[in-house]
Amino acid sequence: MTNTAPGRKERIQSLDFIRGVAVLGMLVANIPWHAGNSMSRIYDADFSSTVAWLGQYLIFDQRFMPLFCMLFGASIYLLAGKGGANREFNRYFLHRMSILLLFGIAHTYLLWPGDILITYAVCGPLLLLFFRSPIWLLLSVGTLLKGVDLAFGEWPQLYTASIERLLFSWWVDYGEAPSNAVAAYAGSYADLFTYNAWRNQFLQWTALPYFRIWNALGFMLIGMALFRSQVLQGNRSRNFYKRMALVSFSIGLPLLAYGIFARIGANPSVGPFLGFTADLPLQNITFRTGTAITSFTVLAVLHLVYPTVSERMKNMIEPVGKMALSNYIFHSVFFLILFHVALPGRFDTLDHDVLFMLVVIVWVIQLVGSGLWLKRYKQGPLEAAWRRLASRKTSRQLP
Repeated sequence: MTNTAPGRKERIQSLDFIRGVAVLGMLVANIPWHAGNSMSRIYDADFSSTVAWLGQYLIFDQRFMPLFCMLFGASIYLLAGKGGANREFNRYFLHRMSILLLFGIAHTYLLWPGDILITYAVCGPLLLLFFRSPIWLLLSVGTLLKGVDLAFGEWPQLYTASIERLLFSWWVDYGEAPSNAVAAYAGSYADLFTYNAWRNQFLQWTALPYFRIWNALGFMLIGMALFRSQVLQGNRSRNFYKRMALVSFSIGLPLLAYGIFARIGANPSVGPFLGFTADLPLQNITFRTGTAITSFTVLAVLHLVYPTVSERMKNMIEPVGKMALSNYIFHSVFFLILFHVALPGRFDTLDHDVLFMLVVIVWVIQLVGSGLWLKRYKQGPLEAAWRRLASRKTSRQLP
């Protein structure tokens, strides 16, 4: 979710396009958490809600955060420019991550506990350690870290017996919840803030070493490798991206399909509606491995279609990507106003088909609004604030 470094004028337009698609797609993945407490729950398992539920898992869930992480990892090279990771750049980059951390803390406590900016800010400084690493090492370490994330997700006892026991089990006490989510959204903002602060004990801080860092940092390092090998920029041949899409889809789809079937069998409303209630093993690791692999299918397909997309469509999607940070935070503002102010009694009551309608509304706002904003201003409001604050202690602009 980064823009280029101070003083750098050229942009890679295809990356703005991919980032814009990722912003729009990630809203679909996140909306069950903006509007409720569970992505898997369906209250009324009819045809439309079930199709929307299946589409959520088949197309959107965990397909777009990997793109963001890869772009975030690659952005360190864009920010460093020709000067590379010298002492001045390292100081600037660490200051930039500290500002992002403050943004994330404000976001997660004031707006929405599902924030990802804190994770990015924590992982960011670690990227400096790998700045000059060979491509094979970036890919190897990135894949290893993702493997740890998958193992902890499928066998949480591994995490409990290792990291949690070492870091948290001897002192963390979440305490009783001050309320429940529905009551918090229907109450005062103070009630909502208090509830979110309680939730953040796990959703942000103890979750960082459980699953957030492993997943995000793994894809960031892979993104650095793909940028170094000219894949992320779209500079490889069309045949390369066709093979990339075919191979990743062929490997990832069977795992993804099995994981979705396992989720259907375990779901108390979708399973009976579709007549499939089997309790299949390895539900988590197969699904999440499938989504991770097919995220590369999405990346390859976006590079394949980018040259064929009309200029009008590019001019709508690329501004969304240029304002990725502002648009990401807008999601939280929109749904906070919707469920806390406009519809305080409807939080955690809507099924996926209705949620998709809300997604379309936000998409229209951002596709139109981002272009209008950038016709008047050079950057999104939060991008401009981030750049200004991060550059305040920089003695001169970077190349």
